[in-house]
Amino acid sequence: MIVAEILIAGLALLAGWMIYRRARRPQARTGVAPVVLHAAPSEAASPGIDASKLELASDVMAERLWRLAFGTPSVAPPLVRAHARVRDLIHAVLQVDELDPNYFPRRPTLMPQLMQAVNDPATASDKLSRMIAHDPVLTADVLRLANSSLYRTSPAPIESIQRAIVVCGVDALRGLLATAMLRPVFRASRTNFPRLPRMLWERTERAARAAELFAAKTHPEDRFEAQLVVLMSALGPLVVYSAALDGYSRAPMLTPNPTLFVELVCSLGAQMSQRIARDWETSPRLIAALQKASSESLATALHVGELLATVSLLESQAVISSDERLDIMKNAGMSDALIDGIWARLGGGARHETEG
Repeated sequence: MIVAEILIAGLALLAGWMIYRRARRPQARTGVAPVVLHAAPSEAASPGIDASKLELASDVMAERLWRLAFGTPSVAPPLVRAHARVRDLIHAVLQVDELDPNYFPRRPTLMPQLMQAVNDPATASDKLSRMIAHDPVLTADVLRLANSSLYRTSPAPIESIQRAIVVCGVDALRGLLATAMLRPVFRASRTNFPRLPRMLWERTERAARAAELFAAKTHPEDRFEAQLVVLMSALGPLVVYSAALDGYSRAPMLTPNPTLFVELVCSLGAQMSQRIARDWETSPRLIAALQKASSESLATALHVGELLATVSLLESQAVISSDERLDIMKNAGMSDALIDGIWARLGGGARHETEG
């Protein structure tokens, strides 16, 4: 089931993140007490950025992406009562007081070891490469990402994990590992709207990289968390998509309504990301970044990453022109100096394959 797969990967991602946060704090003593995630001191968003304009632009572009992914008509007919009942069912399923504990299976054992090794400066690169090589699928995804236009900085291909560590560096490798672990969750396995998981994943890859590069410019200590918050943000829309498909499976006489899917993802996606973050007892800082009203630096990195990635993807699909993209960036307060180098890393508006 898609939701179960999401939470398997998400728990693994969370475990690695907890180890990462713990490694960044001084250790007062050893013991068996549980890890307590403390909020980092709040930092203001980057100077010159209007958080409200940035948030609005990000939300508007995201809706255009969902409309493209679900193939919604330009003029949607009114929602008939039968579809409205499906909508009410989905809202009820996603707004229960407690999430079903069956959604929280045991986490994969490899992920915490990987993240601990990445964050331990004493860990030799050959040891880390051997650990990753234990999982052929993870190895292939890390190398694919390392050789993509998002990360590759030289003509020579990266053909080994050890080479990826040397070329990409530890900060980028954290994100590569987290992203590679989450990627299988987004592989479409449904017949209805299979384009959504693929497009959402491509946006997530681009957004995670853009958020990391933005954080490197503004708050370098946030580079990994900027990638993590993007990955967490992507879980909400995917959970809503899966719940909506399950809702329609209970009404087999109805053809799933694409406009309703867009409405549900827009209205419940962010809420579900926040809900998952709270239920997993992540830090207040990460939860605040997932709340759209926050102007803290991590939230800014999230919005910048998602906006740049969405615009890049829409331009690659010929949904918007380069002139429209420039207007969007200007209205969002994204100056050329602020995104210098990041846009080029995303591949500009070059057409990318979204069907794999």
